[in-house]
Amino acid sequence: MPLTIKVGKNAGKSPSVASLYRALAEAEAATVDDGLPLRPEPVRIRRPEDPLTPEEIDLRERLQAQPHPNAETRS
Repeated sequence: MPLTIKVGKNAGKSPSVASLYRALAEAEAATVDDGLPLRPEPVRIRRPEDPLTPEEIDLRERLQAQPHPNAETRS
């Protein structure tokens, strides 16, 4: 489904790349600041041989201590 301009002198035509970038920039500028970043932050992808950080160790221990959600239905 192609993008088309709904109103104005160019109604029914496809917007230009510049128009799309302009619309995205305007929408980004108009967003309410809720304290969340607009773009995701880059992350480091862990390799299996990389040592775990203290936070990752804590998270792993907390997850393993939780009961399995399907444990009650298993026989």
